Amino acid sequence: MFRALIIAFTIFICACATLDRMDTPKYAIRIENIEMPLLSLQHLAAAVVPIGVASTSSNGREFNSQLFILDQGSYKPAGAALMRYWARVTVKGSARPYAMEVFVTREKRVLSGEDFSYAQAGHDSRLAKEIADKIRDQLSKRREDRNIIDDFRVF
Repeated sequence: MFRALIIAFTIFICACATLDRMDTPKYAIRIENIEMPLLSLQHLAAAVVPIGVASTSSNGREFNSQLFILDQGSYKPAGAALMRYWARVTVKGSARPYAMEVFVTREKRVLSGEDFSYAQAGHDSRLAKEIADKIRDQLSKRREDRNIIDDFRVF
């Protein structure tokens, strides 16, 4: 009886530890142990999303990019391209250290009836890694003008 209770408790603890990763997409790139304020991470996520932010979740932790294409190594608005992408950057965790996830979805234009629509055609781990690398670069830089009030010294 006691052994079964210990096994059940161990399984429960392991399940709670992995609960944060349950909604993580398979192709997402995850950056762990970020020791920055949530507001700074939100500004960072909005700045790195290709072509700008199309939508933000109500809690301010999910940032969806506008539709874009990759043209000679740079991001451009998708327009009516045959293949287009969109990225989602998510800030995970309820307190420090936070984690960030980057996920890029590829969509393909298909003929449906007499009109064209877009259908999900997979995910792009290479583009997600590229965006995650930009986030890592920004995280490693020291913020010069973080906050004038916090940096102000009287003497």
